[in-house]
Amino acid sequence: MEHRSYDLNSLALHIHFVLDKQTYPGWEDIRNLVNVHSIYWIHEGEGTFLTHTEHKVQGGMMAYLRPGLEMSMRSEEHAPLRMTMLLFDCAQWEYDAVWKGVTPIDRLELPFLSRYSHSQAEELSMAFREIQQDWVPGLPDGAAHSQARLLMLLHRLHSLEQPDWSLAESGAFAAFEQIKKHLENAYKDNLKIEQLAQEYDISASYLRKLFQKHTGMGPKEYHNQLRNQQARRYLLYTDLPVKEIAKLCGYLEEYHFSKMFKQLNGQSPSRFRQEGRQQERDNRSAPQPAGDHPMSRTKADIHQQNR
Repeated sequence: MEHRSYDLNSLALHIHFVLDKQTYPGWEDIRNLVNVHSIYWIHEGEGTFLTHTEHKVQGGMMAYLRPGLEMSMRSEEHAPLRMTMLLFDCAQWEYDAVWKGVTPIDRLELPFLSRYSHSQAEELSMAFREIQQDWVPGLPDGAAHSQARLLMLLHRLHSLEQPDWSLAESGAFAAFEQIKKHLENAYKDNLKIEQLAQEYDISASYLRKLFQKHTGMGPKEYHNQLRNQQARRYLLYTDLPVKEIAKLCGYLEEYHFSKMFKQLNGQSPSRFRQEGRQQERDNRSAPQPAGDHPMSRTKADIHQQNR
C-alpha cells in the first residue's frame, strides 16, 4: 500500500461552500479563493482549465485544486460546462488517550485532473449532488451531513484506480513536455525535480513515471545526461580547462563534475579529451566509421578497450 503523509481515518473537514455551477457558452472565470482546497466535478459540457498548461476538460472529469494554485476556466461555445464546485479546508487530528492537536493538510494526494469510467462517473456525480443538496449553511447542523458525505467521498477518491487514458488529454503529458524542455534549456541550473513538479502541477512520482516511459530514465538522470553531453562537446571542441567546463555545466566543484563524468563515460574528463583529440587527428588520415567517434562511444565500449 502506498504511504501517505496523512491518515484518512483522522481527517477533519470544514466546507466553505458548495455550488452547482451552470455556465453559459463562452463563459470565462478565474479561481478566486485560492487559499483553500477545491474540487470541481464536471457533470457535463466541455471547456479548458488553464494553469501553467492548458487542460481540456469534459463531463465525467474531476479537478482537484490545492491551496495556492491559480487557475482560469473557460466553457466551449457548443457545450457549456456544468460543475459542482466544492471548497473546503482539511486537517489531521491526533488522539492517543488524549487529544494532541490538529495539523492542517496543505495538499491532498489526489491528481490535479482525473477522468473516470462511465459507472464511476455516475457514482461520483450522485455523491457530489448529495453533498450539494445537504449543504445548508447558517442553520444548526446544516453542514454536518455534507461534511460527513465529503469525508466518505475523499475516502472513495483515494481508493479508486484511475483508468489508463490518454495523457495528452489530461494535461499531464503537456506538463511533462514543458518540464523536459525546461531541463534542456536550463541544464546548467541546479533544479529540484519536486519544485518543478509542483510548479507545473504534476506529482513528482507521476513525473518520474512519465520520464521513465518516454525517455527511458528518470528526470534527474535525464538532467545529468544533458549536462554530460554538453561537457563532452566542451572537452572535444574547446580548450577550456576542466574546472571552467564544470562550472559551465552547473557543477560547483571540479571534483563532483569529474566523478559524475567518469560514472557516465567510464573515464576521466582529461582522458576523454586526450583520446578524443588523438582520434580526431587519426581520422584525418584514416577516417573511421561513425560509431568509433568518441561522442558515440559508450561506457561499456571504453571499459572493454581498457581491459
